[in-house]
Amino acid sequence: MDYLDRAVAGLTEGATPPSERDLKYAVLHLQAATEVLLKARLIGEHWSLLFRKISDADLEKFKRGDFDSCNTDETIDRLTKIAQVEISEKARDAIAKLAKDRNALMHYGHTGSAYVVEARAAQVLDFLLDFVNGELRPMLDGEFRKKFHLGRKGQGAVPPESVQQMLDSPDVQSVHRELQAVDETMGELRLKLGSIEKLVDKRMKDLAGELEAVKHRTVHCPDCRQMAFVINEDPEAPGPVGCRFCLFEVHNPEVAAIDYVWRVTGEDNGQLENCPVCKLDSLVLGAVTAEDKNEEIGLCFSCCATFEMVTSVGAALSDSDAEEST
Repeated sequence: MDYLDRAVAGLTEGATPPSERDLKYAVLHLQAATEVLLKARLIGEHWSLLFRKISDADLEKFKRGDFDSCNTDETIDRLTKIAQVEISEKARDAIAKLAKDRNALMHYGHTGSAYVVEARAAQVLDFLLDFVNGELRPMLDGEFRKKFHLGRKGQGAVPPESVQQMLDSPDVQSVHRELQAVDETMGELRLKLGSIEKLVDKRMKDLAGELEAVKHRTVHCPDCRQMAFVINEDPEAPGPVGCRFCLFEVHNPEVAAIDYVWRVTGEDNGQLENCPVCKLDSLVLGAVTAEDKNEEIGLCFSCCATFEMVTSVGAALSDSDAEEST
């Protein structure tokens, strides 16, 4: 929780947007907090699950910390498949991107856009706070009850003096202090997370005017997930696709279309086709624009041609195939 507190402080207590130094340490602390908290829940399931190779699990090595532990991806896999902890693809994606930011800092000394780091951090923090409240706090509460001998059936009434003795015991006091620390930190972090989200909201509001005119060709950014990824609409000169929020840019529209399908729609929900208008492989089926966030359409990332799903797209593709065959 201390790592988490330091990460949020780096994003909320300095300059706006945070300085490069603040971002650096916020990312490092947030990545450390994510790894520690996820693994704490895994240990709660069983200590052996922390070993990279579960077949090598050894209690004495675990107590000494003398072993190779699973990485973050493996931890999440074990939490979802073994402990049945629900972790959404959105949260997993945000955690993966945070790890990339951390690695970039460690090896190259940079984090990229302050805005994209803030947006990613807000997503990870939102997940972690719910994770702590829903998964870790109940573990501590259960440990408290276990040490306090609560929940045992058939023991009869406990004399008041025995209750006080239990409360005063070092083991119970230790868990009680941990519970108090978690509750206090959670309250503070919720308030600070609101500050980060307000920074993100403010930037989106500042961009609202320029995005309004291009909402028919604006989609979710694969990098920061804000609805600010704007497609060039000049079919004669396909240009780069860029995010007005985090400044992420892809110079090749076809690559941008592939990136969008992989990272936003997912291959199960979207697909890539050859555009009947510009003849480039950049027509995304299943795109959602800022103009109508509830409707999936066919949208070409090269020429900005749009099609209604199923009927119009199918007809256009059929006509295109017929033209090519004649």
